[in-house]
Amino acid sequence: MLTPAWGATTGHSPHTSTHTGHATARTPTASEEKIRQQIEAARTAHMSLLARQAQQTHDLDERRKAEQAAREQAQADAQKAASLSAATVDATARLQHTEQQAADLDSRITDLHTEQAALRQQLASETARLSPLLPLAERLSLYPADTLLAVPLPADRAVTGLLVVRGMMADIARQTRAIHDRRTRLAQLDTELAVQQQQMHRVVSERESQRDTVNRAARAALEAQQRSNAAAISATQAVADAARRASSVQDAIARIEATEEQAEKNLEQVVRAAERAHDVQAANAARQKVHEMETGAGPGITPAAASAGAPVAGSVLTTWGSPTESGAATGITYAPPSRATVRAPCTGRVDFAGAFRTYGQMMILDCGKHYRFVMAGLGEIAVAAGQQVSHGAAVGQMPQWSGKDSRPTLFVQLRHGGGTINPAPYL
Repeated sequence: MLTPAWGATTGHSPHTSTHTGHATARTPTASEEKIRQQIEAARTAHMSLLARQAQQTHDLDERRKAEQAAREQAQADAQKAASLSAATVDATARLQHTEQQAADLDSRITDLHTEQAALRQQLASETARLSPLLPLAERLSLYPADTLLAVPLPADRAVTGLLVVRGMMADIARQTRAIHDRRTRLAQLDTELAVQQQQMHRVVSERESQRDTVNRAARAALEAQQRSNAAAISATQAVADAARRASSVQDAIARIEATEEQAEKNLEQVVRAAERAHDVQAANAARQKVHEMETGAGPGITPAAASAGAPVAGSVLTTWGSPTESGAATGITYAPPSRATVRAPCTGRVDFAGAFRTYGQMMILDCGKHYRFVMAGLGEIAVAAGQQVSHGAAVGQMPQWSGKDSRPTLFVQLRHGGGTINPAPYL
């Protein structure tokens, strides 16, 4: 009897497991495991890259939104500053009128005190001259006969004596009337001084109230301008820095104009680059800036349009073209009252505001169409470079002056292009 072969009785192949229904697990080779790990790493890196790209896209969108918001905020702040500046024009005009009233009253009171002192001196002098004659006048009034006949005299000498006495009495009467008139005038001056000083107190109180209102409005406009975005600040700072590097006002104006020309060229390059990159938003924004620079900071000035009056209360010390130690005056110099408010002589944009060389606190106001006002000698400046101001708005304040030290003055110069012109017809 034949014996069956191995496995015939079990029904299993020699390459199968003894456990029915389960395949044998194959261990991956080292090479296969390495490839698998590389695939997983690549997949992870790809997912991370996609996540970073999504984050970058999100961040870019957020930055663009923030930039747009900043641009809109800057524009809104600039418009608010311009509106606030315009809103101060009427209040500033009233303040200047009050400051002029106070200055006129102060001058009138000074004149009254001077007249009083002169009258008192004249009274003292006339009283001193009249004093020796008073005893004789009194004796003549009491004892005329005894006084005239005290010593027997010839008839002709007695008549001469009577004539002398008559003339002396007329002189005494004239001096007496003069003394009486001066005393009456002194009493009138005392009354007028009391009235003027009472009015001065009222005007000063009104002036301080108005000044506080104008200063608050000016500070609000300045704060709105200072909240402008970094791009606007850096652009205007470039102009201000150019002015600070200048050695003279003329050089400062030339540098400002050169800086503006370069800024226009740079913006034109930005427009072309944005057009090549098909960035319509950036191109339009740059074109708008170019348009703003080309149209100027303001409407320019004409004699017919000038209506706000002098930029500060007070009197004129030096007119344009009058002879000075350094030649013909290139501007107008004012002698304002203490802490007088200074007003913008035109509508425009502030090119420079700050200390400059020996000019003290100075500001340059671009009126547009290459007209610029330069004002130097201020005590405080209430505007910032780049700020848009309205004709007649408050832009600063003169230093405080007690009357003891040298009087502060405001120098006002008008430039057109590279030269100076008479500012009087425009003020």
